[in-house]
Amino acid sequence: MKRLLTIILATLFFTSGTYAQQTQINSAASKYRAANTLTADVRQTRHNAAMTKDDVCNGHLYYKKTVGVSMVFTDTKQMLLMAGDTFTMVSAGKQSTTKANGKGNNPFEVLSDVLGNLLANGDFNNLTKMADVKANTQGNTCTLTVTPVVSDPKMKRRMMYTSCVVTIDLKAGELRTVRINERGENYTQYDFSGFVFNANVSGKVFDPQTVM
Repeated sequence: MKRLLTIILATLFFTSGTYAQQTQINSAASKYRAANTLTADVRQTRHNAAMTKDDVCNGHLYYKKTVGVSMVFTDTKQMLLMAGDTFTMVSAGKQSTTKANGKGNNPFEVLSDVLGNLLANGDFNNLTKMADVKANTQGNTCTLTVTPVVSDPKMKRRMMYTSCVVTIDLKAGELRTVRINERGENYTQYDFSGFVFNANVSGKVFDPQTVM
């Protein structure tokens, strides 16, 4: 889960398919490129097929161009923080940190690579080799399905996810959901709403001690 935050920006800079679809997604992405900060409400849903009830909590997304991206769930004392190639997670009062390893064995590694390519040169055809990304548009909703490309059978068995499914509201130009499909029928989904661009964002929301 340490690289989930990269999805927030990465998916808004990826496109494929028809020219009209490319134009729509690029228009949505332009808002994010221009923003120095943004905030949004986020609902996290963890689904475990072995459990009768989903684990749901509400929090906030924060982005600051010069610092990074964080998602903070105050009530459950959780935080996901991305700053450069360093990723920090706080859960149950414990903090863990990791760096990008380039192996693509989790969904956020792949999406981080996509983000890097597109922010660097804006080339929508220069995408990661670690995943197959397909786009489908119905009405005002664009759905991106990211599936890992793994040839090594051992690595495939160790994969943290089977696919990521992202939806973007093309009319509003906003990210709506990110769903990470895990083994079996398990998944984690994030639903986003209430985006505010160039909002006042305190540095405290990027400090793991805030929720510990």
